[in-house]
Amino acid sequence: MNKAKKIKKGDLIGIVSPAGPTDSGELQNGISVLKKMGFRSVLGKNALLRDGFLAGSDEERARDFMDMVKNPDVAAILCARGGYGINRILSYLDFDLIKKVRKPIIGSSDITILLNYINSRCSLISFHGPMAAGSFGRTPMTKSRKPFCQALMGDMDMYSYSKRSAWTINSGQGEGRLAGGCLTLMIRSLGTPFEIKTRNRILIIEDVNERPYKIDGMLWQLKEAGKFKGIRGIVFGEMINCQPNKNETYTLRKTISEFFKTDDFPILMNCPVGHGKEMWTLPLGVPAILDSEAKSLTIKENGAV
Repeated sequence: MNKAKKIKKGDLIGIVSPAGPTDSGELQNGISVLKKMGFRSVLGKNALLRDGFLAGSDEERARDFMDMVKNPDVAAILCARGGYGINRILSYLDFDLIKKVRKPIIGSSDITILLNYINSRCSLISFHGPMAAGSFGRTPMTKSRKPFCQALMGDMDMYSYSKRSAWTINSGQGEGRLAGGCLTLMIRSLGTPFEIKTRNRILIIEDVNERPYKIDGMLWQLKEAGKFKGIRGIVFGEMINCQPNKNETYTLRKTISEFFKTDDFPILMNCPVGHGKEMWTLPLGVPAILDSEAKSLTIKENGAV
């Protein structure tokens, strides 16, 4: 895998809205957080556009993204938020140039499909982590700021994340390259040129506002597509608002435990890897060690050099 070029304090981070429309107040909050962390920022020309459920036309959003790729003053590209729409611009992006310039690209939620395709198409590390408006702009994320900086600045060699309140679904230890993100977007990639690669990976799975039976259905689709063959482990997020109705007696935790009861790879659940108040920054494509009994995920190498 090619490593991204590490950045330093004072560098310019380009902010784009490649999917859904961005709230200007949340974006300004996120820009303030970036400034406190020591970074400068510049907005894409169309970052605050609104065209129905999209942040501008497909061409406008793709042009903003590629402008940041081409701009020699921009050291990293941070997505403002997810929402919906990144899948519509993938065919407009110049992945050969993205591979050549090796800028850190950071996002989550709807951006999942882009991050994983950058891994496979460009053999380039991408970063699943907090976004400008959708994460830093909505909650202080004080615990998430330091590892965000460490990941982009190349200071994450053998860095270990852990969460005491995480749940061990399947015990054990596994080692593999990181992949994954939002479950809905992984499902959306199936059968397309942008299909996620999972073999020999530790898979990150998170989502928001999905009932447990829908989570079960999406996991079934991944399983039938062969995406759990050869994986080394799974880290589930906090799965915000993915609970049953009040009159239903089952839980999401039980649903997931039942789904994977015959599998022997380690599974850890309830980790801050998605839509919660804190969020781990994970360099996708980098080898990591999951220890579900110790409730830890250790990043073995820097994703940026």
